[in-house]
Amino acid sequence: MELMLRGVEQRVGAHAHLYSLDLALVPRAVTVLLGATLLTPVFVAALAVAPTTVALLIARTLGFSSYPAMRTVLQETFRRRVTHSTRLRGRLDDLRAAGDIFERLVASEIDYLTQALETVDRKALHQAVELLRARNRVFVFGVGPSVSLVELMEIRLRRFGRQVIPLTTAGREILEPLLMLSENDLLFVICFFDVSAALQLVLDYAKDVKCPVIMLTDTLGSIIGEKADVVLAARRGPMAEFHSLVVPMTIINTLLLAIANEDREQVMANLDKLDQLRERLKKTNGSIT
Repeated sequence: MELMLRGVEQRVGAHAHLYSLDLALVPRAVTVLLGATLLTPVFVAALAVAPTTVALLIARTLGFSSYPAMRTVLQETFRRRVTHSTRLRGRLDDLRAAGDIFERLVASEIDYLTQALETVDRKALHQAVELLRARNRVFVFGVGPSVSLVELMEIRLRRFGRQVIPLTTAGREILEPLLMLSENDLLFVICFFDVSAALQLVLDYAKDVKCPVIMLTDTLGSIIGEKADVVLAARRGPMAEFHSLVVPMTIINTLLLAIANEDREQVMANLDKLDQLRERLKKTNGSIT
């Protein structure tokens, strides 16, 4: 990746005079542009780092007709090359360089949470809350490490009185529960880094049955975001590094608290009923022993 960045930097720098660009901006612009290409659909103009002409220059220098065309190819190429061990190794190298791993990790998570304040679309959050409130049955898809996020939504939404169908496998086991999905339901998809066959199937089937979709992601919004009614996207860190689930978990907790606030009477009634059942269970256990 570093060699690719240096190569692009040299080629762009050689042509910078044609566009009246400040050569001092080229290294920073190349890094940020390719970072944006790989990590977010947000164009560099929004980052206020480099002018649009730099983006077009980099794309044309690499033989692409436009910046979006370069972004798509680089995303796919980079994902194929980056393995799980590569990502963890990259994160560990960064943490070791700073000395105290705990301090550095906490600082980086705070940084990404702060960025989320600027990048998460509040209108999309509101739309997601309204969809979750309007549907009694919610299918939640997530595999790998995202299973923990699925379980969080499952237990919280059930306590709110919703019916939750978890979709946490990537094999044939997902097919039977998927058959129940209908236009009256809601599909909540948690997906990061890669577009798997299971993810494609779930999204395509939701479209077939006209079921609305909420997508929680970091980098996939620009690739498959059109398959969702609402996209909640937030950066979790460089694609080549190991990521935690702090940012997406915060977004999920935001949705859950917003639902509880809007449907307070119903939610509190369900939680009170849950507490009553717990007390009955304690008495039953006490009488048995």
